[in-house]
Amino acid sequence: MNPKNFNIRYLYSLFMLILPWTSCDDKDKFDFNQHNKIAVTTLQMTGVTKNDATLNGRVNTNNGETLTQVGICYATHQKPTVNNEKVLKTGDLDTGAFTLYAQNLKPATTYYFRAFATNKNGTAYGDPLSFTTQSGYVAKLETQSASSITRITAELGGKISDDGGYPVISKGVCYSNISSFPTISNDKVSVDTESTSFKVNLTKLKAGTIYYARAYATSSVGTGYGQVVSFTTLPPIVPSGISTAAVSSVTYSSASVGGTVLDDNGSIVTARGICYSNSNTTPSVSSGTILNIGSGTGSFSGQLTGLVVNTSYYVRAFATNSAGTAYGPVVSFKTSMPDLPSNVSTATPYNVTMTSAYTGGYIGSAGGGTISAKGVVYSSSNSLPSLTNGTRVSGGSGTGNFSLILSGLQQNTTYYVRSYATNEAGTTYGNVYTFKTLLPSLPSSLSTYGAVSITPGSAYVSGYIGSAGGGIISASGIVYSSSTSNPTIGNSTSVTLGSSIGSIAATLTGLSAGTSYYARVYATNEAGTAYGNLISFTTTRYTVPTGVTTYQVGNTGGTYVTFSGDIATDGGSTLTERGFVYSTSSNPTLSSGTKTTVSGSSVGYFSKSVTGFNKYTTYYVRAYATNAYGTTYGSSAAFYTY
Repeated sequence: MNPKNFNIRYLYSLFMLILPWTSCDDKDKFDFNQHNKIAVTTLQMTGVTKNDATLNGRVNTNNGETLTQVGICYATHQKPTVNNEKVLKTGDLDTGAFTLYAQNLKPATTYYFRAFATNKNGTAYGDPLSFTTQSGYVAKLETQSASSITRITAELGGKISDDGGYPVISKGVCYSNISSFPTISNDKVSVDTESTSFKVNLTKLKAGTIYYARAYATSSVGTGYGQVVSFTTLPPIVPSGISTAAVSSVTYSSASVGGTVLDDNGSIVTARGICYSNSNTTPSVSSGTILNIGSGTGSFSGQLTGLVVNTSYYVRAFATNSAGTAYGPVVSFKTSMPDLPSNVSTATPYNVTMTSAYTGGYIGSAGGGTISAKGVVYSSSNSLPSLTNGTRVSGGSGTGNFSLILSGLQQNTTYYVRSYATNEAGTTYGNVYTFKTLLPSLPSSLSTYGAVSITPGSAYVSGYIGSAGGGIISASGIVYSSSTSNPTIGNSTSVTLGSSIGSIAATLTGLSAGTSYYARVYATNEAGTAYGNLISFTTTRYTVPTGVTTYQVGNTGGTYVTFSGDIATDGGSTLTERGFVYSTSSNPTLSSGTKTTVSGSSVGYFSKSVTGFNKYTTYYVRAYATNAYGTTYGSSAAFYTY
């Protein structure tokens, strides 16, 4: 052999071996062309339905290698591969024609398919062909009549007579007690079985109720239904399986309660809860107090509140449906007695005055009960004041701080005070504090005015008391003395004039003539006696009567006349005589004229009628007054008789 020819043939063979791996056409993945032959041919289909197709192909050569896979691949796109859906030839994998069946196809759908063959060098494909499956429809089926009907359950079934060419993806029975044509949008029970006949159990139905039901089957094109059947569940009965939970967390006024309703027996439980009583040992919804706790079946719990302290109660669960009310067993319990309030303290009294003081307290714990009252009690006679032997000032209720004012207290008095707190168990007292109310200040703003109307034995003195000093004026008046320049109640003569503030005045009598006196206003309250400013005055000395006046003579007709006069003062000495002297000479006296006396010894106006005068004569008259110190005359008054 020519070496040159050998090399050419060798290179050609090498090129042909390499060519399948460099070609872009998937028909040439292994060398089918060494004999100038197409490796695989896709043949026309020979049958098609809604879901199946009979497909054909032929392997023309195995290229000298063992075939590992022969079949037909298909898809809805135009170039299916072995990575899409495929059906495989079984048994002898060799060249020649073959027929395969594609199943579970979608109705009314165009598919593309091609034959293929695989050896170790790769996979070769025939040219793609296509087919279209026949059109499908929703499934057709029958509904079986209801059986085994109870209050809350029933058994129904169905049978699929035709799936319409589409795989059934869901089937069962739909039902309703409202719509006479139920659909899968109503209640339904599905079954997971490949059988065309099926049964289902409807549960949790309402007792005594008409239901409408029908079988259904759903595929990708929709849902088909069987005929509607109806049935009526058995009449309801009261709920059952009712239990009363043990009572827990019992306090003096509350308790935790509960219960369970296992079965409503086909009629919805519209009310459930606890009925309880402290007098009826078998409480009911009509004879006890009700605590409603929702509806439906299952466990429930609640809280009883406002219970009476230290009292036995009877409770039981109840549940009500359309058939009536059923009860659980009775459970009893007794409320507890709370502890007394604790951590009760009294606030230190402050801002203490003559009649008031501030105090208060703190209530730290209600003792598990409710503080119904709190405040302070106080007394001036009992060192341990209480609600029964002291005065109470309320501070409200509840725990915490509080403050109060005590008013109307007695001045300069010791008081005992302590806080208190009352709950259902009784009263607790805080610590005792002692305080003393204040004394008032001395009276103030006292003024003594100057003396007036001074005589040898008397003087008029007045003054003013402006303030009681916060206390009560028990006495007020004027003190005076001629022996001390600092007159007080203890060392002087006093005149008591009342027990209030304001103006006071008195005429001091029994004074010595021609004597200097000191006087001042005083006022006494609980704190003591206060004095006003000091004044002094001197009584006049005794003299003959003064201010003797002779008035004009009246009634001078004939020998009958009337004399009148006035005496201003008696000169400090009692009048021993008073009257008139008259004469035909001017300025008559007791020694030169005729006198006529007027009885009495008082000063002031006096008069007398006198007779025995000569007619047609001029007379002179004047009044006179005599005391121990002499006689004083008034002016002379002339008169003429006729």
